[in-house]
Amino acid sequence: MTKNVNTIAVLGKDISTSQEQIPIEKLKFLTDNPRVYAVIREMEDFEGRTDDEKQSLIYDCLLKEPSVKNLIPEIKRDRGLQEPIIVRWDTQEVIEGNSRLAAYRKLNNDEPDNETWNKIRCQVVTELTDDQQTRILGQVHLHGKTDWSPYAKALYCYRWVVEDKKKTSELSKIAGFSKQEINKYVSIIKLMSQNNELKNSRYSYYNVLVRNRKISTKINEDSGLKKVLFQKIKTQEFTAQELRDKLPTIINKPKILRKFQNKKIKLDEAYDRAKISGAEQKLKKIRLGLNDIENDDILSLERPEANAMKYEIGQIQKSLNRVSGMVEKFLNRTTSTS
Repeated sequence: MTKNVNTIAVLGKDISTSQEQIPIEKLKFLTDNPRVYAVIREMEDFEGRTDDEKQSLIYDCLLKEPSVKNLIPEIKRDRGLQEPIIVRWDTQEVIEGNSRLAAYRKLNNDEPDNETWNKIRCQVVTELTDDQQTRILGQVHLHGKTDWSPYAKALYCYRWVVEDKKKTSELSKIAGFSKQEINKYVSIIKLMSQNNELKNSRYSYYNVLVRNRKISTKINEDSGLKKVLFQKIKTQEFTAQELRDKLPTIINKPKILRKFQNKKIKLDEAYDRAKISGAEQKLKKIRLGLNDIENDDILSLERPEANAMKYEIGQIQKSLNRVSGMVEKFLNRTTSTS
């Protein structure tokens, strides 16, 4: 078959490519692809599997991804790809287009007699350096139209900086991320690792812990609070959004934060208490205490006890009149100055 030879520019070099139709069974999913890696990271003993077993597991996991489920009917409707996948021929791995390869394999399994799904349109490069491969992935996924999830991006940065021990500045130059953003992503995965957390669904919690400055500062100062939050995230006692919206307010009230940290109250109650002023909190406590008094409580009193209660009620009324006067004076002053 005649190949349509072309070039792509990567990091200042023109790399020869060819447009080809390649049988799908010859191609491999790229395990270094962050979207794929985010999936296999949750699997037990993945590295102990054979290559064929690994490829099969990746395929099964990709089929569960919403993006792949949505892609299958689109490809079927067009009876092919609008854009070719990118294949590195020295390894026969799909550098870009793993979701589309998974969709093709699903369609081929569903319609084995339909030759449309036997081969897939590819843009083939003979070989790439690791930096060139990183740049291609970055162009398409980090800033392009087929965006990786934040979790996949964070894992990508973490593997580069922590596992591969490469410089943040190099990744910034190649992938186009700022150093600050890379460091944020690395910190998020490190925090997840501290809590033995591998689930993509929990990423948003740790994203809040790192990116919210007030929360981040507090948990770095208070390891006890960090431990409690780790436990509560595991049980999903609250959502990541609730954590983001409510914990900073609670942090402003140390006494209430301590009760939350000691598990005497939950996040919602702590937030309700913390968002009101100290004076309002005192009045609310008195009101709730009075609401607890029932008629049976009064009927069970001895006369001296009833007299003592009458005295306390008078004192409470005096105190309420005093506080009410101060509030009215404040409201009148603020109204006249507005």
